Amino acid sequence: MKSNNIITATAIVLFLAGISQLIRIFYGWEITISEWEMPIWVSIIAGAILVFLSYNLLKLKK
Repeated sequence: MKSNNIITATAIVLFLAGISQLIRIFYGWEITISEWEMPIWVSIIAGAILVFLSYNLLKLKK
């Protein structure tokens, strides 16, 4: 695989993960990990970071 294809694939995966975190906020879905419920603010931070990384990867590709 060319490096541009790898960067694009990684950016898409990061974008989808970020969007899924933001969708969790919108619908109010709960995530429980071993009796610990993840707060909504964690999803806000994670979604913003993942979308930001995806955007910067696509800028790096050019």
